[in-house]
Amino acid sequence: MGHRTPGDVRSAFTGRFADAARDIDARDQIMLGLPPDRRPEALALAKELGFTFYVFCAGVDWPEAERMEVLDQVFDPHALLRLTLRYDLPRTKPVLPSGTGVYAGANWYERETYELFGIGFTGHPRLSRLFLPDWFEGHPLRKDFELEARVEKPWPGASFEG
Repeated sequence: MGHRTPGDVRSAFTGRFADAARDIDARDQIMLGLPPDRRPEALALAKELGFTFYVFCAGVDWPEAERMEVLDQVFDPHALLRLTLRYDLPRTKPVLPSGTGVYAGANWYERETYELFGIGFTGHPRLSRLFLPDWFEGHPLRKDFELEARVEKPWPGASFEG
């Protein structure tokens, strides 16, 4: 594909997603915010542009803003560029399309994000638990999840007055 710059990648995405993409990070790492329903299309464009390695999918919980995020990071080994695609989701019933049809490597990460954050992925071939037992209730990486260890023993880093 030749030598590509972050500007070239941004241009390709804003050309295809002109009404949706917005550059949220101007450093050498490329980060674009996109609507969740266009995730498979965005991942397909990334792959078409040479981002052949799927690095990760991760969830972020923003309870004060009543939203969650999912981040996809892909890598172009020839141009040595990283691209992070960000999708905003509502905190109640967060769901977005699976990226496994574009990158098989998304499978495990989507399962992890589902289990730990409660974010669903429509079209995922086998959205099931990876780490926690079947009887476990809740999503431990959400900020409203109460850690039993903090109930039994106060966190030593908490600030105390007096």
